[in-house]
Amino acid sequence: QARKSGSPALSVLATSVELDSFTKVKKAIDDMIAMLKQQQKDEVKKNDFCKDELHKTEMSTAKATDKREALEARIGELESTIKTLEDGIAAAKAQIAQLQLDLQRASEDRQKENVEFQKTIA
Repeated sequence: QARKSGSPALSVLATSVELDSFTKVKKAIDDMIAMLKQQQKDEVKKNDFCKDELHKTEMSTAKATDKREALEARIGELESTIKTLEDGIAAAKAQIAQLQLDLQRASEDRQKENVEFQKTIA
């Protein structure tokens, strides 16, 4: 209408209104861009944090697995040692029993020999 009426003031006013609307839209777009950039930064931080925590967790899991395997190996060694010692104890007990039996027989033999000796002397 400003063109139709030829009024320069009306034309300036119309242009001013158009520029004001455009400025508001441009500001809204700039605000959205700034917000999206901030969201992107936040997501990058969160992603980095998650990657770091995942790496820490993987390292912790690997250490725990290594420790578990080492402990399982140690348990196997100790079980083998226990078995060896138990076998040694059983063998020693059998040997002690045999020695006690031999000692008892030797004692009986000495008693018989002593009886025969006493008969010979008497």
